[in-house]
Order: sequence, then structure tokens, then C-alpha cells
Amino acid sequence: MERKKYLLIVILLMLGLASYAQDKYDKAIYDCYVKGDMIGWQQIIKLAERDVAAERSGEYSYKSPLKISLINYYYGVSGWLISQKESKLVMEYIKKGEALIEKILDHEPDNATFIAYKAAFKGFRIGVSNFKAVYLGMQSMNFAKKAYSIDPINVRALIEMGNVLYYSPSFAGGDKKKGIEFYERAVSEIERGGSTFNNWQYLSLLTSITNAYYESGQKKEALKAYEKANSAEPRFLWIKENLSPKILQLRD
Repeated sequence: MERKKYLLIVILLMLGLASYAQDKYDKAIYDCYVKGDMIGWQQIIKLAERDVAAERSGEYSYKSPLKISLINYYYGVSGWLISQKESKLVMEYIKKGEALIEKILDHEPDNATFIAYKAAFKGFRIGVSNFKAVYLGMQSMNFAKKAYSIDPINVRALIEMGNVLYYSPSFAGGDKKKGIEFYERAVSEIERGGSTFNNWQYLSLLTSITNAYYESGQKKEALKAYEKANSAEPRFLWIKENLSPKILQLRD
């Protein structure tokens, strides 16, 4: 009996430390996003990878909280690296992210969140190499649709449905208006779940929606989305440098 109690205490302590590490890294990633510090973001990835490597194996170790967060960190940095033409480095992150995703799907093939992540990483591969755009684009869309069909209120599924619809050409099923609608639904689900605090993805969605409305000439909606994003995080450097100059003109 005493031995069982001791093992239980050890397990709970380990879970507590893992949760602390995850929370610590999630907060640090958010701060990097707000400051536009993607170099710092990559340094946090290294620390998280180190901790993941030190995790003990177990029945559910394939989807430990820190591994799930690490997929999200790879996801966040990949889009930025593609914009910086860092093809070699981004492929390293894409492969690492896909490996973690596949391990989860091996155990949980109908997990909507990670099917949607799979759609996203297929999309990143398009950003690295356009010559497979049609093939990869269809794969990405099919995975996004599958995730959405499994769980139509899943935030990740809604985001990736928004992405494939907004960024795909119309001949491949793209529809910018519907894409924005999915982004808005994802925002609503995040807000309904009360997970807006220190959530870089929430800010990213609000800025994407602002840009989308602005580019489509919907000035009133763009200004409303901008004010919501700015209110959610007044320190957000990307908003100040990229959105404020053009969006604030809409108030005139």
C-alpha cells in the first residue's frame, strides 16, 4: 500500500512538472508572438524539444501536453519561415511536426484536431515547393474537410477549413468569403471556451480576419476586427507596424 502511494505521488509530481513546463513555454511563445521575436520562438522550441526528449514513455506519452504544444510551436514558426524563404529550416520543423502528428493519429485516427494539423502541414509544404501545389492542396483540403466532418466545432478544424478556402484558388474549391466565415467561427469557439488569454492563435485569427476584410473592401468589418485585436493585446507589435497605418485610415 505504501509503495502504491509513493508511486502515485511520483506520478502526480511528474505530471505537475510537465504541466508547469508546458504553461511556461506557452506563455513564452505568446510573448514572442506579441513582440515579433521569432528567433526567441525557435529558442523556446529547442528547450521544449529537450524536455520532450526527457519525458518518460508510457501509455499516453505519444500525446503528452508538451508534445501537443510543440506541434503548435512548429505550426506557428513554419508560416513565418516560409515568408522568410527559409526553406531548409522550415522543412526540418515540418517533418518534426508531422512525425508527432502521425504518432497521435496512429493511436487516435479520428482525432479532428490532429487531422486538421495534418492539413496545415500539407499546406506548409506547398509554401516550400509550389510544383506539388495541386496534389498537396487537394490533400490539405481533404484532411481539413475530414477534421471538420468529425467535429464541426473543433477550433483547429475551423481554422484549417478557413485557410484552405481562403488561400485556395477558386478552380480548386477556394472561396474567400466562406474562408472568413470559418475564421469567425473559430474565434467564436475560442471565446466560448474562455481560452483567449495568452493565446497567440487567437490574435493571429483576429489579424487574419482584419486583413481579409480590408482586402475585400469591407471597411466597417475590417475596422471592427482591428479594434477587437488591438483591444485583446495592445502590445502586439505586428498590429502596430502592419495593420494600424492602413486600418486607422478607415476611421476618416
